[in-house]
Amino acid sequence: MRLRNKVALMCGIGPGMGMASAILFAQEGANVVVSARRETHIKETVSRIQRDGGESTAMPADVSIRKEVDSLIEHTVKKYGRIDILYSGAGGFFEPNRDFSDINETYWQEAVTNTINSLYNLSQAVRPVMAGGGVGSIVAITASLSVRQEGNPAYGASKAGIIGMTQNLARKFYADNIRVNAIGAGLFRAKLANGPATPATATLSRTGHPEDIAYAALYLASNESGWVTGQLLNVDGGVDVGSRPLWKFEQ
Repeated sequence: MRLRNKVALMCGIGPGMGMASAILFAQEGANVVVSARRETHIKETVSRIQRDGGESTAMPADVSIRKEVDSLIEHTVKKYGRIDILYSGAGGFFEPNRDFSDINETYWQEAVTNTINSLYNLSQAVRPVMAGGGVGSIVAITASLSVRQEGNPAYGASKAGIIGMTQNLARKFYADNIRVNAIGAGLFRAKLANGPATPATATLSRTGHPEDIAYAALYLASNESGWVTGQLLNVDGGVDVGSRPLWKFEQ
């Protein structure tokens, strides 16, 4: 098992790639704390993990709010003793049909707060915990260039901010032996399959599957990427290099 006995705090977990990642991390031996604002998704995730014999706990929180993050970190450490892995998937706001003229100040602030502030809060709060353990891995979920460009400006700016923060934090956290990497997700329209997480079909000519992100996150969370930090790993089927149009398998 690639994450045996590690403690993974997984935030912003929805019904797709976040749930797939949590399930896979548990399969690989991690004790998984699942967090999001919506209790329905995290309870379903925990139920699936426990049904297959994994260890998982649901802890609802809005990680864009610092006091809720501090409480989340405190309760995780109290239950499991440490935090080895942070998975930050909070965000949203893709809405490609929203024009820049339709983005008011409230919408803009919500996009930035839910995306960038969440990673900021989590990284700042978890750093001393990971540093105390001598090692840590932070995996942030952002979007590939093509997806950032296709989304509205608030979405694009927020997701680009995750990349900038990832690269900066990788340098700042280096002395604490904490690795910080990001995954640039392409378009994902396939549904998460029932049962254990398994790799999706090994072909480029398809839409994205939640499991594609999960296995990329597993690599970055595991000791296999122990000399990798400050990197953006695009998981987009090759769209950013011009292999095919972004929406070819999603229409």
